[in-house]
Amino acid sequence: MRRLLDRIYVVPVFIALGRPLFAMARVTALEPVSLRLARAYAWLVLMAYGRRRKETPGELAEEWNRLMPQPRAKFPIVGADDQTAHVEIRVKCPLRGSGNAEACWRAMEFDRALLRKAGGRLVVMESQAVTGGDCCRLAIRREAAAIDDLPAAHPRWHRAEPEDLDAAR
Repeated sequence: MRRLLDRIYVVPVFIALGRPLFAMARVTALEPVSLRLARAYAWLVLMAYGRRRKETPGELAEEWNRLMPQPRAKFPIVGADDQTAHVEIRVKCPLRGSGNAEACWRAMEFDRALLRKAGGRLVVMESQAVTGGDCCRLAIRREAAAIDDLPAAHPRWHRAEPEDLDAAR
């Protein structure tokens, strides 16, 4: 499965496969379905590439980058210290300029699921959906670290988990 994923896990395919997720993420009533689909996508990536627990924010950012599609330069690590790693997503988001930060929060369950398995958590500080800009800016911390001091694109980013699916994991 990894060989197949290595060949097809590239940004254009990632965006094409993500279109149903982004479409569902726009509809509040479909939140449970969109969150489950994002987790299913994350599960496929983790099955193919393996999961590795990490300890530091920098290591967590490297693990997140490793699990992103090619070219990984579209998902750069732009800085890290003892508390927080900063990364960007430089792929044009289907939600760009929509103003729908709630849909962004739902779609980003893919990234949150990957980081949970690595021992981390993620906050989108700037979303293309809100800003209409060329990239999203994210912060990554260890799973036990507080995140309420980080600026967030939507208030839900300060919650640890989607409440309605905690039991489904």
